[in-house]
Amino acid sequence: MHDQNAATLLAKVMGWEDLEAVPPVLPTLQLMADFKYDHYQRFGPGRRFIESLALWLRQFEAKDRQTALRLVLDHLVFISDAELSHLVRTAYQDWIVQERMRLVSEEFEIPSFRVQQIARHRRFEQLRLTSLYLGLSDGARTNELRRASDGEISNEQIWQAYELGEDKAGDMLKDLGDSLEKAGFTVENPHFNLIWLLDDFSGSGNTYIRYDGGSSKFKGKVPKVYQRLHQGGMVDPSHYEVFLMLYTATRQAIDHIEYWSERFTTNFGFKPLQVRVLCPIEPEVALSRTPNPELLALLQNPAYCDNRVVDKHFRVGGTDDASMGFAGCALPVVLGHNTPNNSLFLLWGPEQFKPHGLFPRVSRHREF
Repeated sequence: MHDQNAATLLAKVMGWEDLEAVPPVLPTLQLMADFKYDHYQRFGPGRRFIESLALWLRQFEAKDRQTALRLVLDHLVFISDAELSHLVRTAYQDWIVQERMRLVSEEFEIPSFRVQQIARHRRFEQLRLTSLYLGLSDGARTNELRRASDGEISNEQIWQAYELGEDKAGDMLKDLGDSLEKAGFTVENPHFNLIWLLDDFSGSGNTYIRYDGGSSKFKGKVPKVYQRLHQGGMVDPSHYEVFLMLYTATRQAIDHIEYWSERFTTNFGFKPLQVRVLCPIEPEVALSRTPNPELLALLQNPAYCDNRVVDKHFRVGGTDDASMGFAGCALPVVLGHNTPNNSLFLLWGPEQFKPHGLFPRVSRHREF
């Protein structure tokens, strides 16, 4: 261990009397701390992963500490800031450009393997100019995507929020018209053809779209975007496509978004939403049905969950129990900048709560 004090603290909490004879987990923990866990952005100066792990384990009864440690060693999925940045850097060339090539290929019946012919087609350039990029949260990393495009996405095509005001929408359409004219395209009323909605993570999909039976309305970010696009001539209602690009998401979220967005767009006569996920998280990652009885008992122990975090925003997920996270997703997932509340409460519980999470979360909404 680099930090002898942290190692000693951890050994004391776990009851490892002789530090020289402890289980061989210490080098593994230190390696992962150096490589990933120390870089969690919510950790403060002078307190990194090993210290946090020891203090976190100390909250459990002695009989449960080994199970809690195994949760970290065997199940934790930590998606670092560097890994998310890598996904963003691949998004433009590997996904966005490929969609444009597909559309030109289909529209002009050019075989998809004729890559050079497609890339040189005037329509390919036109679609590049008439693409609009909207961030759905501060995790969208719109600035990184723009830089990764090597200048193919201009400032006038990208916006870090999905709620566009009238003035901003008008400015973007004017800039679009100027860009098209400069490139030699004659368009009287310019519209955006390809809409890219960007975000870093989805665990349940409820934030993007859900149906509120009480009000008989669709709610979430996706319905708001569609309504904005159809106001003020942002798109030609007969000719546009909308893509939701998530850098990582669970299969649960993907299925939820695709199901409810299809119902929403069909009901209102909108073009369908197309979901693109760069790094899907498979159902086997979730721990809601873990075959390990000790682990399941730990996760469901009411002494290890503080349901004061359950507010009106949390109840949108359909549960009053925070132990398995928002919408009961039961994910052992941590993002380098913040832990999603779809994860286990033992991982994300805020620091002012007991027990607090190993990677405490900073919530967007604060009612406690």
